[in-house]
Amino acid sequence: MTKLIMIIIGAGLGALLRYAIAVIAGKYFGALFPVGTLLVNFIGCFLIGVSITMADRTQLLSPTVRLFFLTGFLGSLTTFSTYALETFQAARNGSGLVASLNVAANNIGGIFLVFIGMWLTQVLLQGK
Repeated sequence: MTKLIMIIIGAGLGALLRYAIAVIAGKYFGALFPVGTLLVNFIGCFLIGVSITMADRTQLLSPTVRLFFLTGFLGSLTTFSTYALETFQAARNGSGLVASLNVAANNIGGIFLVFIGMWLTQVLLQGK
């Protein structure tokens, strides 16, 4: 039961942060490009890189904390379905450039940020 509660709490917090980022991004960037989705996916990719490296090299992430953070928080924060929908809608509405940029930015940027998160965490942990 504790595991389920941790996932639920993490998911709630991740969803709230995702909503806040979407609102703020919409306010500052408008609807021309799905910046909010891109930001949450970038943040999630970076944080999963940090988390996996910490889990592999330290004892800081217990199985329960992993469920809270990786499954709950990051699972709710990041979104593949919204990314896919926004890409499809851009293409359907005749904006192939926005659709293509969205695919490239999410995939290339996401993979790059997983790498940066892992690399940065390794560097910081070596200093201990």
